[in-house]
Amino acid sequence: MDFAWIVNDPVLAGSLAAVVVLVLFVFMRMNRSQTRAFEHARQQNRKLDKELQKANKQLLEVRSVVVGLGQRVSEQQDIIQHLNERITELEQEDSDGRLYSRASKMVQLGADINELIEECELPKAEAELMMSLQKKIAGKEKVPPMESNPERQRALARQRRAR
Repeated sequence: MDFAWIVNDPVLAGSLAAVVVLVLFVFMRMNRSQTRAFEHARQQNRKLDKELQKANKQLLEVRSVVVGLGQRVSEQQDIIQHLNERITELEQEDSDGRLYSRASKMVQLGADINELIEECELPKAEAELMMSLQKKIAGKEKVPPMESNPERQRALARQRRAR
């Protein structure tokens, strides 16, 4: 193929050169644009890698905290279970104590012996003792001295009267 006719025609040669220059210019522009886009993508990739590393570190810290909290929760559950068992034991042991506390409160509020027997399911002797104790505590009854020897008590009483 003979391209001599193109070289002999200056307008055609100039046009062809202009087209080649234009194509090269467009190619260079596209190449530069792609290079910029590639650099931008690389920078974005680095930035995302750094963020990913930071997020991984935070995730490891959170995991560590969660494991520690899990252990603490487990310990607290064990403590709570132990305390619940102990409360149950104490409730079973102190049912009589609460019964007498209730009876004492009822006497203080003015309950009579029949109410104590019915409400607190106390035997009559215990209900009478509770009434007597509460009266002595309130100062309504005199408390005898704590001696088991009746002769000694009588002798002391005689001495007090003689004075």
